[in-house]
Amino acid sequence: MMKSVTPNGLLKAVNDNFAALAYNLPVDPLFVDPGVNASGNGLSWENAYKTMTEALAAVETGGVIYFRGDVREECIASNLVFDVTICGTGFLHHPDLPATGYDPGGSMWRAPASPTTATPLLEVRGRGWQFLNFSVDAPVDAPAFLLKRNALSGEAEYDASHARFEGVRGMAGQNFIADNGGCYNVTVDGCELSQFSAAAIINTSTAVANPLNWKILNNIFPADTSDFGNVTHIDSPLNSAIIKGNIFGKVRSTAKYIDLTGGNNNIVTENVLGGEYDTSNYVPGTGDEWMQNVCAVTATTAPDGRSVAVPAAAG
Repeated sequence: MMKSVTPNGLLKAVNDNFAALAYNLPVDPLFVDPGVNASGNGLSWENAYKTMTEALAAVETGGVIYFRGDVREECIASNLVFDVTICGTGFLHHPDLPATGYDPGGSMWRAPASPTTATPLLEVRGRGWQFLNFSVDAPVDAPAFLLKRNALSGEAEYDASHARFEGVRGMAGQNFIADNGGCYNVTVDGCELSQFSAAAIINTSTAVANPLNWKILNNIFPADTSDFGNVTHIDSPLNSAIIKGNIFGKVRSTAKYIDLTGGNNNIVTENVLGGEYDTSNYVPGTGDEWMQNVCAVTATTAPDGRSVAVPAAAG
């Protein structure tokens, strides 16, 4: 017997499948909505999980989690589940609830009211996780996303390599991404990263390797107005990374804009670089190629402000 579908149900099915096709996601995702009265089975918005923790416990390799509203949790993802996607319904506004019956639409992930000291919003331990279309407000003493990699094997191995962040808005906190261990092939594309009190993107340990083959593309690191900027935009010993098409606005205080100390053979091109184009603001790795960036006119730039060489000490 054919199951009947209401017009609203049909519209929902079309929208869900459109989103799945747009991001190449599965069409049977899990749903999280902290605004529901009680947690359901997670298989629809009407029966959504109330917490991200529940969804992370249920998701399997290749799965997807949609969420909306105001998630206030600190979570640890399984190191035995791979290629998971977490997708918000919108990242441009706060998911406020001003009145009964109002559907907020936006998706925000931030620390709980009483956060655990130095704990990220999400510790990523498995390969191939991707994060799409939501906002994060990181803890004041921890990153929004901690990418872990260790030197163990089997079920004890952590490796958050091949992570992807697309259309995510980082709004405040200590860091947007902290790489611990040296993850491989991480992509950060089309994100807005502002108001971080340390580096927006940072490496805190090269215990396994230097972070290798990262792509940092088409992101906005806003200029500092009313502490809107970051203290530092990127601080990582990247190897063979591509940093392309980004806008790096003025930083807070006198911190560096990009510091690739300890890295090598990166390509930094077609970016808008705030501040002075010298090693007081930009520190290249060994053997880096910096070219065709738009920057202040200094000794290492052409008269039109296009960079022609790696940053050099101000002279």
